[in-house]
Amino acid sequence: MIVHRKNEGWERRRFMQSAASLAAMAALAPGCFLNQRGADEWVHLKRRLKSEGGGPDPLPPTRIYPPMPRALVSAVGVAGSIEAAVREAVEAAGGLKEIEPGQRVMIKPNMCGPALKDRYPGRITTNPEVIRAVIRLVKERGATAMVGDRSMFMTEDAFIYAGFAKVCRDEGAVGFPWTRSEYVRFFPKQRHWSQGFRIPKILTQVDHFINVPLLKNHGVKGAEFTCCLKSFVGVCMPLDRHQEGPDALHTNNISEKIAELNLSLKPLINIVDATEIMVRGGPDGMKKELSVWARPNLILASKDRVACDSLAVAVLKRYGAEAKVDLPYANKSVWDQVQIYYAAELGLGQADPAQITLEDLRAPLFDEIKANWA
Repeated sequence: MIVHRKNEGWERRRFMQSAASLAAMAALAPGCFLNQRGADEWVHLKRRLKSEGGGPDPLPPTRIYPPMPRALVSAVGVAGSIEAAVREAVEAAGGLKEIEPGQRVMIKPNMCGPALKDRYPGRITTNPEVIRAVIRLVKERGATAMVGDRSMFMTEDAFIYAGFAKVCRDEGAVGFPWTRSEYVRFFPKQRHWSQGFRIPKILTQVDHFINVPLLKNHGVKGAEFTCCLKSFVGVCMPLDRHQEGPDALHTNNISEKIAELNLSLKPLINIVDATEIMVRGGPDGMKKELSVWARPNLILASKDRVACDSLAVAVLKRYGAEAKVDLPYANKSVWDQVQIYYAAELGLGQADPAQITLEDLRAPLFDEIKANWA
């Protein structure tokens, strides 16, 4: 099912305008990213928001990847409850047997901002019912379930508006927006992030990390889609997303920078909410009247975030085509997505289709989705 809205794309100028406006408002709020910086760190916000260009262009794919285990990606259609679909997808993808009693497990949803569901024709954050199901699976292993993420602005409000605070209360999980964490610096030592970037210290202290993104298109030039890999932008301290010069995230070569963010942490499993997705107007639906949502009613799961993203992009392409979306992701091979092939070259997961098994568990229109997995 498609929810149509006309859209002209998520332009860089609109991103910068909105970022500048929201930064001004966020500066007044406790725990905002402007207040979480080193004692001797100058913000230079105006320069940060204007940083653009420079830096290397994306490298072409080599198709040469380091040795990695085979990957399996499960795709389950939501025929009844979301919880049942999540359970089946996780079990098919290898389960959560690594989690032991007494351990702490951080569950990361997609929480791009403080958006109320009923103000949008579709979701822009992970469905809290998917998070509820993951919390229950973690608690059944005898572990402590924690839920956290960091939006660009107003994280504590976003955590409430997205429904995550309530589901944590309902299920006895620990709600832990990452504004409550100290940060530590990580250096990927690759092509980008020459000054490194900061990640929540809590992620170095928990025993396991579960990645639960929402599948969407992404309108920033070069990003094209947001799912398992792009979810790691939430791991990066917001101030570091706007570094001065070519290391600024939303400038040249965002996809390689996204892949390098993933070097900071390895998820135990990736569970993708593809019940309701944005095929145009993502990631935030700021111009909601111009955006397009679709309802594949799918849950994807994999221990391999790169392989999982490859199938997620195929889902996006299939439903984008139905909506007659003409955006770069719609006209590009899954394997030519920079996020995917560069992440595989870094050893983060499989981008060789011969090394990936797709498990179809009553996924709607799976043959059509698989046809786009090319």
